[in-house]
Amino acid sequence: MKPVEFLQHYRNNADFYYPMIDHERRYWPKVNNIGDINIGWDCGAIGRRPYFLECWSGEGTTMITIFISTIGIEEYTVEEIEKMLIGSGLYSQKEGYRQAKAVSVKDSNDNSFFSVNIVVGLEEEDAVIEGPIIYSFIKLNEFNGYAEV
Repeated sequence: MKPVEFLQHYRNNADFYYPMIDHERRYWPKVNNIGDINIGWDCGAIGRRPYFLECWSGEGTTMITIFISTIGIEEYTVEEIEKMLIGSGLYSQKEGYRQAKAVSVKDSNDNSFFSVNIVVGLEEEDAVIEGPIIYSFIKLNEFNGYAEV
């Protein structure tokens, strides 16, 4: 299911799922207020656990950040979170790159999420993202009713 289709399904069936971070409803400019470039996004679910993925670049590094609800996995280590994400096909470890970093964050609805940051490219080399398809934020902005600025 493509991400916009999943969002529509999620919004119509939110009681079935754990929460999804509220980032899926905000406006995404091409460049954010600190100069990072917003490349694209993806979303879907691992079972009943929705994820929202952001791909962005700043200071010579291309990253993906995956947000997943902490419900039921509050005590997971970074290794356990990474194993779950790799096992679900969201990304593959790239040889020579550092391990993913994970922190707990809250959204504007006071829901807790793991924010998992993964390096997928450094400096001038091509970024390698295996798993998700990265979609333009233009589609998400249109879906949410935001006109391009």
